[in-house]
Amino acid sequence: MSKIEKVFKSLSAYHHFLVFLIILTVLKIVNVFITQGQDEGLHFALLGVGLIVISTGFHFGFSYLFDRSKKYLHSLISTFLILLMLSYADPEPVRGIMVILLLYVAKFFIKYKGQNIFNPVVFTIGAVTLLALVIPSLGVPPMDFTGIDIRFPIMGMNVPLTLLPITLALLFNVARVKRHPLALSFILTSLLLGFYLEAYQNDPFSYLIIFSFIGAAVIVEPKTSPLKWKNQVIYGVVMALFIAVLTKLNVPNPIVIGLLFANIIYFISKRDKN
Repeated sequence: MSKIEKVFKSLSAYHHFLVFLIILTVLKIVNVFITQGQDEGLHFALLGVGLIVISTGFHFGFSYLFDRSKKYLHSLISTFLILLMLSYADPEPVRGIMVILLLYVAKFFIKYKGQNIFNPVVFTIGAVTLLALVIPSLGVPPMDFTGIDIRFPIMGMNVPLTLLPITLALLFNVARVKRHPLALSFILTSLLLGFYLEAYQNDPFSYLIIFSFIGAAVIVEPKTSPLKWKNQVIYGVVMALFIAVLTKLNVPNPIVIGLLFANIIYFISKRDKN
């Protein structure tokens, strides 16, 4: 066995997942440099570094005060997901800090019998979105998946490079956390509902990439998703339906709000069974 194989096998699914997110983030930064120019590219790169530094401070502060068993690796994964899901051009730094703060509130405090109720990333973006509906001056956090749907010109074609790491994540990372039924049921249902939402009129590849990313990266968080395959299939379909309905109703940030509602339904059903 080569040294590379030994290192690969010694890494956990979370380490592989972090590498996957770092690759997507680098591609997003490069895409911003290419499409928006050097100033915007530097702005996003510095924003990313700033959020990681702030998130690191929150992690070690909360860990020292409340729960030292929390792993920094998991916090890094959440921070990179936020970087990939929110707009690089958000002009409101206070809202960004609030998002990171609520991330750790979800991780450390919103629990039932020691288990997290919400996917922390879904909770923090969803909570700020709902708060903005009550307090308009706060502003809805601008979600932006253009960093996921990155096209690079290769031999005269705009090739969606991110589809490769997303596919690899679906094949390997999702398998290691045993969440293939969840990811695939969500993605396939979302793609079918895309016809109802008329989502394929502009660019079908965008729709495919965004929902494949959500399926491969966001909803498969092991602590807030079912383990049995039948429950995973039901959960994936329900999440896709929630998102479709909220999209049709023009609710802001329908993806995270739909996932947030699905988290609540799953928590209630799990509690009732216990």
